[in-house]
Amino acid sequence: MVKKNILLLLFSLLIATTSQGQKLKRYDDLLLFKEAKSKQPIIIINDSLVYKGKQLIPFKHTEYPDKISEYLPFEIGTKTYLVHKGCGPVLEFRNDSIVRIDRSFLHKNQYRCIPFVYNNEIYLFGGYGMFTHKNIITKYDFKSGEWNQIQTNGLAKPESRTDAYNYRDNNNLYLFGGFTGDDSDILISKPVQSQLWELNLHTMTWSSIGSYNADLLTASEKKVQIKNKLYLIDAYIIEIDFTNKIAKKYQFKNYELLKQHFIVGDTINGIFSTTENKYYFKKTTIDDLKGKYIGTVPFFVEDNTTFNNYLIIGFIGILFLGLVIIGYKKRILSFQKPFKGIVYDSNKDQFLYKRKVIIHFEENEKKILHFLLANSNQFVSLNQLNGLFENPAQPQTASAIIKRREQAINGLLNKVSKLTGIPENKLQLEQKNMEDKRLKDLLLLPKLLKKV
Repeated sequence: MVKKNILLLLFSLLIATTSQGQKLKRYDDLLLFKEAKSKQPIIIINDSLVYKGKQLIPFKHTEYPDKISEYLPFEIGTKTYLVHKGCGPVLEFRNDSIVRIDRSFLHKNQYRCIPFVYNNEIYLFGGYGMFTHKNIITKYDFKSGEWNQIQTNGLAKPESRTDAYNYRDNNNLYLFGGFTGDDSDILISKPVQSQLWELNLHTMTWSSIGSYNADLLTASEKKVQIKNKLYLIDAYIIEIDFTNKIAKKYQFKNYELLKQHFIVGDTINGIFSTTENKYYFKKTTIDDLKGKYIGTVPFFVEDNTTFNNYLIIGFIGILFLGLVIIGYKKRILSFQKPFKGIVYDSNKDQFLYKRKVIIHFEENEKKILHFLLANSNQFVSLNQLNGLFENPAQPQTASAIIKRREQAINGLLNKVSKLTGIPENKLQLEQKNMEDKRLKDLLLLPKLLKKV
């Protein structure tokens, strides 16, 4: 009864505005979070005592795996969810009761991961389990009650890691720090490379945007985001300003270690401990915790390689665009030059000269014109032309075919000469056949035919 009265008194200080609370003995198994619906702080101690604001309420729950202190709190709308730190079980704090809602199992695969909410869905990045560090992203499916791995994109992806730092800016999640496996000694882990990563949550695309100052980080600090700044709270208070790419360092007014917390506006609602490891509840602000200002250092520098890559890509793009423009201009100029020959409009199946339809070509003459269009400005053998005038249904002598061919050629040359004013002898070029010198090849209407 005495312990309960002390806790009631101490927890009332959590929702008060005072900066210092009463000390109490240490409790290893406790969970602090804000209930989304009532906006009241909830504390659960040793899976038995539950405080909602100032009131001690019964601990009502369905069965759930592990201790409640091994769960991560999430707020989505007016609902509060608790997700196991290793991924799997999902609980809902509903009507002052804990109800398990998932159909999954205890994965034990993403301990010390990065939890976040996007579009009212729960995600976990990275973590450790089954002897391996992870760089996967998993998402809870509220309909199926199961977890799924999410496909991510990008030319490169961050190393597998635990205990990473993260900063949220609308649709972008920034990630840095943490530890990964050491292949040279599987019993220990090593710090990841000092790269700052950006995850576009809309497209789930990773990009490396620079290198950060790894000297600012320690292994045990608490990470607190308040509006557009990230605070690392340990032996000192480190204020990271992503907009200006700097970090400011402060001493404490009075040294305090933050154990658990949730943020409301500018206010930290947290469980703190002293150097004597005595726990107490406190509602405070970051300005109330800050002591003497120590100094400012750069936090991250944009990746020059990435910047140079953008320059190269931009140069190639400009060069390509220039070539396209030059080609387009040449094409426009070629269209602008007047064509003095015969144009075939394939859409209307018409031959034109100076944009006027030619109506006096006969069928055999059109056969030759189509053949010439298919063999533009090429010498052809007379035997190839003979094939245009053969009729398999009515076999004819070679002399009859040659006669019909000559009539069609002569008629075509005569009409084109009259249209263009070009002498007939210049509308027909001859050369000896390369294989049989006794034969001759013809080039009819050189550079006088075009198809559009």
